[in-house]
Amino acid sequence: MAKITFGTGGMLDMFVGDKPPSSAQRNHGGTFPIVAFSRSGQISYGTEAIMLSAGTNIEWLRDDMGLIANTAESHTIAASVPTTDGVAYVPALLGLGTPFWDYGARGALFGITRGTTRAHIVRAVLEGVAHRGADLVDSAEKDSGLSIAEIRIDGGMSRNATFVQALADATGRPVRVSPISEATTLGAGFMAGTESGQWHNLSAAAEALSGAPVTPPLGEPGISRQQWSQAVSRSRSWIPELSSLDF
Repeated sequence: MAKITFGTGGMLDMFVGDKPPSSAQRNHGGTFPIVAFSRSGQISYGTEAIMLSAGTNIEWLRDDMGLIANTAESHTIAASVPTTDGVAYVPALLGLGTPFWDYGARGALFGITRGTTRAHIVRAVLEGVAHRGADLVDSAEKDSGLSIAEIRIDGGMSRNATFVQALADATGRPVRVSPISEATTLGAGFMAGTESGQWHNLSAAAEALSGAPVTPPLGEPGISRQQWSQAVSRSRSWIPELSSLDF
């Protein structure tokens, strides 16, 4: 199972089991081994993929560009056009995390024409974050050797229907939206409640969460994954001194 939180940044956490990782270093696909949780002395592990900016891009549209009046408007404006009309946006305002780890990459818009409108750009931003979500999924599967059949998401951007559909299309997988936006905090509460005896086990605790709607993929994303790869490659190493950094 895997969950992506789309808040200011984005973070995918994937459960991989009880076998300890062979190394604490970053994996080849750009993810990190983590401790998922421990119970009764038994440690369970996961792998983590990171997006440096997710909701930050919506804040940029609202606060700096003035293209939307509020975050909710990003959905209504984006939904007013069926596609981005060929516009692609790479959300690298702070560089690129998994799998690239290129701190010198910068945000970029490609495919702008005289006919490009505000709605096309807003939609391109949402779809760009969705493509980055697909990058995280691809990397987690590569590093873990496991398949992610369904993507679970939470965070502020999970309330944006246009974004959720774009994520389903970019990943080619159904997306289950948590009814609780702050599901990470809720998970910590489930852990505490299980340990204190409110629930017998974590499965019983998880049953307390219901009503998560599922959005299936409807087709290929407007910008194909191949086009996306080209856009990302052109946004990289914009500041070579920062691109050379490695952690």
